[in-house]
Amino acid sequence: MLDMHKMIGKEVLVLANGMQYSGVLVEVSDTEVHIKGAFQWLALPISSISDIVLKGHEESRMELNPKDWHLDEEPE
Repeated sequence: MLDMHKMIGKEVLVLANGMQYSGVLVEVSDTEVHIKGAFQWLALPISSISDIVLKGHEESRMELNPKDWHLDEEPE
């Protein structure tokens, strides 16, 4: 299961609408994922995202289910 709070502040790769985006994960809401890219901030709709993984851990890709993201829990 993904724990999105542990990914915040780290570099991630996001696959959305067939495009791959790279940047620092800033925020995850019920509707959008916000990342800070090299030249701009990006807000990607959850409905368009098919994959998100820590940069350098591409082999751990898995099918995403937003219900597993633990958005309502505080980070440890």
